[in-house]
Amino acid sequence: MAAPGSLSLRQRYGYWLIALLSAALAIGLWSQRADTLLERLDRMTLDLQMQVRGRIEPGTVDPVALVAIDDKTLQTLGGSGPDRARHAELLQKLRAAGARAVVVDILMPETGDKAADVALAAELQSAAMPVAMVMALPHDSLMQAGAPVDVLLGHAFMRAKADSVAAEAVAMKPKALVAPASDLAQATSLLGHVSARRSPDGTLRYDLPALQWQGEWFPSVALRVAGWAKRLDWGQAEFVAGEAIRWGNWEVPLDAASRQWVNYYGREQQLPTFSYVDVLEGKVGAQQLKGRLVVLGATALGTGDVVPSPFDSALPGMERLGTVIDNLLTGRNLRVAKEGPLIELAAMLGLPFAVAWAFSVWSGRRSLAVVALSVVVLLTLAQWDFVQNHRFLSLAFPLLAVLTAVVGSTMLRGHAERLRKEAAMQALRLSEERYALAAQGANDGLWDWDIAAGAVHLSERWFHLMGQNPTAGATMDAFTATADAGAKSSFEAALQEHLKGRSLQLHHVLQFREGEQERALLVRGMATRDDKGQPLRMAGSLTDISDTLRLQRQLVHDALHDRLTGLDNRALFIERLEQLVDSNVAVGVVLLGVDGFRALNEAEGSVVGDGVLRQIAKRLNRRGGVIQSVARMGPDVFGVAFVAELTSSGLDRERTPVWVKSQLDEPIQVSGKTLPIQATVGWAHKSQGPRDAADLLACAEMALALGKARQRGQIRAYDPTDQLLENSRRWLHENLSQALTQQQFRMYYQPLVRLEDRKLLGFEALIRWIHPERGFIMPGDFIPYAEESGQIVPMGQWTLLAVAEQLREWDAMGFDGEIAVNLSSRQFVEGDLQADARATIERLNGLDPHRLKLEVTESMAMANPAQTAEALQDLAKMGFKISIDDFGTGYSSLAYLHQFPFDTLKIDRSFVMRLHAGRDAVEIVRTIVGLVKALGKQALAEGVEEERQAQLLHELGVHIGQGWLFGKALPVDEARAMIERQLRDGRV
Repeated sequence: MAAPGSLSLRQRYGYWLIALLSAALAIGLWSQRADTLLERLDRMTLDLQMQVRGRIEPGTVDPVALVAIDDKTLQTLGGSGPDRARHAELLQKLRAAGARAVVVDILMPETGDKAADVALAAELQSAAMPVAMVMALPHDSLMQAGAPVDVLLGHAFMRAKADSVAAEAVAMKPKALVAPASDLAQATSLLGHVSARRSPDGTLRYDLPALQWQGEWFPSVALRVAGWAKRLDWGQAEFVAGEAIRWGNWEVPLDAASRQWVNYYGREQQLPTFSYVDVLEGKVGAQQLKGRLVVLGATALGTGDVVPSPFDSALPGMERLGTVIDNLLTGRNLRVAKEGPLIELAAMLGLPFAVAWAFSVWSGRRSLAVVALSVVVLLTLAQWDFVQNHRFLSLAFPLLAVLTAVVGSTMLRGHAERLRKEAAMQALRLSEERYALAAQGANDGLWDWDIAAGAVHLSERWFHLMGQNPTAGATMDAFTATADAGAKSSFEAALQEHLKGRSLQLHHVLQFREGEQERALLVRGMATRDDKGQPLRMAGSLTDISDTLRLQRQLVHDALHDRLTGLDNRALFIERLEQLVDSNVAVGVVLLGVDGFRALNEAEGSVVGDGVLRQIAKRLNRRGGVIQSVARMGPDVFGVAFVAELTSSGLDRERTPVWVKSQLDEPIQVSGKTLPIQATVGWAHKSQGPRDAADLLACAEMALALGKARQRGQIRAYDPTDQLLENSRRWLHENLSQALTQQQFRMYYQPLVRLEDRKLLGFEALIRWIHPERGFIMPGDFIPYAEESGQIVPMGQWTLLAVAEQLREWDAMGFDGEIAVNLSSRQFVEGDLQADARATIERLNGLDPHRLKLEVTESMAMANPAQTAEALQDLAKMGFKISIDDFGTGYSSLAYLHQFPFDTLKIDRSFVMRLHAGRDAVEIVRTIVGLVKALGKQALAEGVEEERQAQLLHELGVHIGQGWLFGKALPVDEARAMIERQLRDGRV
């Protein structure tokens, strides 16, 4: 390759031409970046900048929190979720907790239930805190609902400047209005829209603070709430299209399309998130909500209110709204640099010429290194401006200009190398000619064609393979003498392709019939050429591949069919199902699973079992019509794909799932035996929501699995609700198994205090899950599944050892209290609790086991009282204290209570919460305390949140208190700090 200094003037001009074309291409595409594909390319660099920057913390002056209608809420409340009466109740809870304001990110149009609307409206008006409602201004729907526009006028901009050009440039043109019910719209003090337009990839990268409907400009709910939080007068807000929103001394910059770009902070749950049902049931402390702007919305699987973000493929819409509000309050919303277009244009013009200059004066590697370093420096400066000033540029097209210039310059530099390769190719052709001539020693048929003279030589073996008489003469037409018109045309086309230099070698399979036998012969050859590339001579071989071809076909058939039944196998079934789904027809899948087939095989033998499967296959395969494919999907599972719409009955007109099940109504005759066979059927249809063939088959398999578990011998249709639950269960199963090994669990400790003098007596150990992606996961979200799946057993073992280790550390500080640890019923049944206890004592390293208190719930103890009593007595003998949790909520019998070697009865929080609601709860607690005193034990009340509750409990004779009044569950560092304070004050 020529050195840079020896480049010709023509080559130097080539570099400058490449630079000019690269700049022109980039500028041309940049000018058309509103195009869908180009916009997506442009915005990918913005996403990357946020990802490189990483996570940032939300604001703290006006903090935002989320209350989510999640899967737990749907499972607890049932139905399709909380109704408007529940919403009113929740608002009361939030007001009582001291929330500063609430944004209801749920559309609430007219429902026909006037009473419910009036009741909720009354709550909105009576709330000491403002409640913001939302409306939608969709651009892709003509459906309208809710209050008329005249009801909403008080919430529109009173001052707006938008000439025709600026108004037309706004990024979205609403086609409809979906507003809250009239009663709700009139009752709310803050109202704004939540509409935004997705980018082509589905991402919502910007918010629209103002949208026009019927001549009025309506603000976004994020803007209204942020302005209220800043204590600004709505009447002073002014919208200037394409410039900014000016509101008193506050200004929100907008781009030319009146967009407010969103600065995402990181993965999901960057903002504090609480479950709707937890807030409703009082499980979220007031301290966690006090003074916050609360966004109420839905995150449950299947709600569909999710959007992609630079950090998440499915960010809940309510978290996006919370992020926009926080952006406005903290001033961290992204801005398009005013001088951005000039900088981008200069970069697209200058950078390609800099690349061309580098390649013209330096070697290839040095040029690439300098260009790469320069690009890194420029990107670093752009990233610094992005992080520090929240400004961004369009980086995609300047980078495209650089890449195009680098590729073009590299190609030009490689011109000399290509010339060298062409010379090497000529030498290769000569070598291939020698190889072709040497092939005459092979056992294949040989042929040689002198193209210039028109003479053809065919070997004796060639005639034998082709089944032709050597006396018939040797011409190139002899290759297709026995072939049909299609085979002849295909051979001649392949031959011409090679003669014209479009292929390196002739490689073609001739297929024809010789009598009853199908023949396949592989024709190979290569031409030698003159200086102009014209063919002079061609030679090659002829190989019989008939047996190989037949074997390949058999292998292909076996790969796609079941050998036992001859039906399609799973792979072919899925391929055909994909074709049906792609053709956009109404397709369904029915799976028939033979019940008890393994037992049948073991009892009757595999010969009978195989016969049963063949008979089932024969019965299923005898019907056509809507059925498109029948396959054996597994050892005892058959699949049927059918094409038909579902009727009002929930089945297709031919009732295919019922027909499939009915094929086993008659017993099967095999080897002289009459065998009644039962089967379970699960089925799914594309109209039920599956997106593709794999999803449709998975839905049918889920229906079959649930049918096997719950409705054996029956027909079960796919239910989308089951899919939501299964997705959650699958996520928990996959992640819980890794949580222990990856040390994702943490122990938190809630104080236990003596009510008489508030002395710290110990802690209750509570497990928490810190997931690397989802963050803080509360026990209520994973403990029930861990109990059900048995994964609670290793978690319980780890908890005992971790708490013993922690007690040793605190004992060395001078702490002489105790720690309570919860036990699971599965540990009594499936685990070796005695061995775990011994390991815990060993980990205590000489500390008295009496300082560890093992807690069991009342309902767990009474599930098998004799067995539980025996196990607890063994633990007590080993030195552990025993506590009965949630006492009074189960179905315990006093006849068994004395058999349990307990030290403490824990009074359930439900009684504590109702102490001041009437005498019933007081008398119940008094009775429990009397029982405890009679037995010489301790009484502990949990859920103490108010001083008056603590005072009354003390008066009733309760010894120990636990709850938010004395301290929440604390991480290790905070618990250690509490111990140190108590030690200094002499209260431990």
